[in-house]
Amino acid sequence: FLNLLKVIRGSGDNRLVTPYGLAITGNIIAVSDWDSHQVKKYSLNGNFISKIGSRGNNNGQFNFPRGLVFNSNKLLYVVDGRNYRVQVFQADNTFGYSFGSRGSGPGQFQYPVRIAFDHNNNVLVTDLYANCIHLFSHGGQFIQTINCH
Repeated sequence: FLNLLKVIRGSGDNRLVTPYGLAITGNIIAVSDWDSHQVKKYSLNGNFISKIGSRGNNNGQFNFPRGLVFNSNKLLYVVDGRNYRVQVFQADNTFGYSFGSRGSGPGQFQYPVRIAFDHNNNVLVTDLYANCIHLFSHGGQFIQTINCH
């Protein structure tokens, strides 16, 4: 991991500007880079592999990416903070689908931040401003909101 830490001060595509979230699957580390509006992938020894995204609101673009997590099939789920959604990417960085939107209704976010899976492979997303957790199926279907105020 020491080589990966050197990447933060690197230059070019592999440089991390404001690393926020971190996820690991196999020999790949994915890091959400808040200010560059990208997700960057590295090998465990710190070699840059690829990047996903740019600033924007289209599929595959981010507006301050936050938490991220890999599922057991190596799909990458990324909380797209200021686009108020979760985007899902294939192992080759191809956009798969997204879910969520801005609002206060079922399956909507006010300020999504972190993401995880439960033991049933459902997706949990924390919502900082709504003070709650949203529960979705792994395919993005809204199930319920937990502890909303």
